[in-house]
Amino acid sequence: MNLYKTISSFGLVVMFSSLFVMTCTLLISFPFASSFSIVEQAVAHVTTIVIAAFFKIGYVVYIVGRYERGLAV
Repeated sequence: MNLYKTISSFGLVVMFSSLFVMTCTLLISFPFASSFSIVEQAVAHVTTIVIAAFFKIGYVVYIVGRYERGLAV
């Protein structure tokens, strides 16, 4: 039971970390694009896609941890 609580917590950490990074890359890509070079903007666009995948993985891990503890809705 404690293992699944740790798994759920890990999923939350991954989701919030990736959300922070994704927010930064979106800010670089769009509203503040004029402050960055084209290479930095391209890297930010690609990173946004990759980090979105990490967010989805974190969500799945979080849901698995909650499901195994009987907390799934």
